[in-house]
Amino acid sequence: GAIFLICLMFCLVGFATNHPSKLLDLNSALLSICFMLFLGFTDDVLEWPWRYKLFLPSVASLPLLCCYEGSRSVVVPIPLRFLLMIDGALTTFGKLLCYFVVVDTNADGSIINLGVFYLVYMGLLAVFCTNAINIYAGINGLEVGQSYIIGCAVLFHNLVEIQRDSLSRE
Repeated sequence: GAIFLICLMFCLVGFATNHPSKLLDLNSALLSICFMLFLGFTDDVLEWPWRYKLFLPSVASLPLLCCYEGSRSVVVPIPLRFLLMIDGALTTFGKLLCYFVVVDTNADGSIINLGVFYLVYMGLLAVFCTNAINIYAGINGLEVGQSYIIGCAVLFHNLVEIQRDSLSRE
């Protein structure tokens, strides 16, 4: 982890001179990585209880969440779109959901803008990912397999969504 951090700092200096607008994103990513490395080191040395392991990854993800300027919308999976809209009209569940988030009726309910809830979701996802991998780290070698399986599942899901979207446009 420390060698990766040193290499990242050298790359950061070279990249920042050519792209100063991306410096905030890079610094927030570097700060999150540093905090997680520090958390991993102190966990090994101090043997943190689980209540701290649930709280500290969310603190480590705060720099990334604070400088995030991208879309806060998510695509609803195709098998679940009937819950939001049927024949161009919002369902009861879709109307209830509109009190908390924005359902894009122009896209037939396939896109939901979560707003602030997206940032909460991403913070909770950071806690889940770090703890899910950390649980398997006690059994030698399984965390690499878990990361590989998660990556393959995400790749497969995206390929299925792209295929279905291309078939629906034809």
